[in-house]
Amino acid sequence: MEVAEVPPPRGSREADYSCPGGYSFDDNVDLCVSENSTECTNYQISRCPTSVTVEEYCLCWNKHLQIHACPEGTHFDASHSVCRIGAAQCQDEFTPFACPNGSARNVFCQCIGGKYVTQTCPDGYSFDTERKFCFPANKGESEDSENGTKTCQRYGLFADPADCSGYYHCSDKGAEIKHFTCLGGTIFSLTSFACVPGSC
Repeated sequence: MEVAEVPPPRGSREADYSCPGGYSFDDNVDLCVSENSTECTNYQISRCPTSVTVEEYCLCWNKHLQIHACPEGTHFDASHSVCRIGAAQCQDEFTPFACPNGSARNVFCQCIGGKYVTQTCPDGYSFDTERKFCFPANKGESEDSENGTKTCQRYGLFADPADCSGYYHCSDKGAEIKHFTCLGGTIFSLTSFACVPGSC
């Protein structure tokens, strides 16, 4: 004779699960739900604004965020809004930080796809761990090299630490660093690497 498995009664998880600040356990959905309404679109999936584990993410439903968990053995990839197989090393997407066990002053890490990615500051710059930007290594000296220009160490867009609407563009390693400024009413975004509405 087969025995049907009876699901646990609603709310039984509440005793086993604690919600972060600003969230309360909702017996109707067996999830932590934001206490205050928020500006979000139904079914929108994102990293939760509160500190949760790398396996958790938030789903918007009726202007409230619900904390969901990825299946066992996976982590939430905030850059693609999906659960990925394997363990995550980090979750703060694109935020620069000092690399674990890093010793070089011009090297820093970013979290991309749940993994540490090593980056290098432009030539003559070092990474400031408090301000999370690359700054000229010798602040008392001229920022220009002997030929009057700085050269790129790698391809990419980089924020101007002195101006939130400014950014640098490197077209290739060894190319001249070019400075640009976003149009009025916009700032350079470190997450989208583009000019977005905002102010300093």
